[in-house]
Amino acid sequence: MRFALTAAAGLAAAALSAPAFAQTAEELVVTGHALRGAPQSLSETVSYADLDLTQKGQRAILERRISDAAGRICDRLNEARPSAGNLGHSCQEVAIRGASDQVRLAFADAREVSRLAAAAPAAGTFAANTGAIAPAEAGMSPIPDTRANRARFGGPMSHAGRRSSPKGN
Repeated sequence: MRFALTAAAGLAAAALSAPAFAQTAEELVVTGHALRGAPQSLSETVSYADLDLTQKGQRAILERRISDAAGRICDRLNEARPSAGNLGHSCQEVAIRGASDQVRLAFADAREVSRLAAAAPAAGTFAANTGAIAPAEAGMSPIPDTRANRARFGGPMSHAGRRSSPKGN
């Protein structure tokens, strides 16, 4: 009997976490938990494949989609919407906070993809015979120490010899 209850609990946990396995790179999962009565949760996948998350307005659309999904989930769980009596502890607010790490990762991924696209070499920088990027054009050579470069990039990062006095072997 005890084994059957443990197995049933394990199967229920696997069934509740299944939406996370179906998640793609441009989706996140919002999960709402029943705060009263028996432990229960529901999840809904929110897609942002059609959004450009490098733009503030598009990020606001994703946050609105997450809030709407959390509201629908908590309505199905018969949990109260945010009010003065449950500020910060409502099912919807907890679900939104639960998805916040996924949202931050999506925003960071969008910034990284944008940064990499901006840093991609132009078509003419590839060497004709080897197909490799020429080192001087790819920014792999040392930057000369000139006033213009110091104004643009700052001074040297090394503090060698500035914080200690020279000593013998």
